[in-house]
Amino acid sequence: MEDLKKIIEKCGSGDQRAQAKLYELFAPKMFGVCLRYAKDSTEAEDNLQEGFIRVFTYVSKFRHEGSFEGWMRRIMVNE
Repeated sequence: MEDLKKIIEKCGSGDQRAQAKLYELFAPKMFGVCLRYAKDSTEAEDNLQEGFIRVFTYVSKFRHEGSFEGWMRRIMVNE
């Protein structure tokens, strides 16, 4: 998905529109991941937000080896 690569690169340089797009693309699926590890939906929402902050902080370190979704999922699980 070439568009995703461009979005990831723009996120790495702090583009807020790209960050919003990335959030829009992955938030529903990542919320499901957070729900699996949280005790309730409120905690899952908090974990999702904290996870995305971490994703946006470290997205420039993503090396495009393997799946971006898998990389993001690992961050959410660790959160």
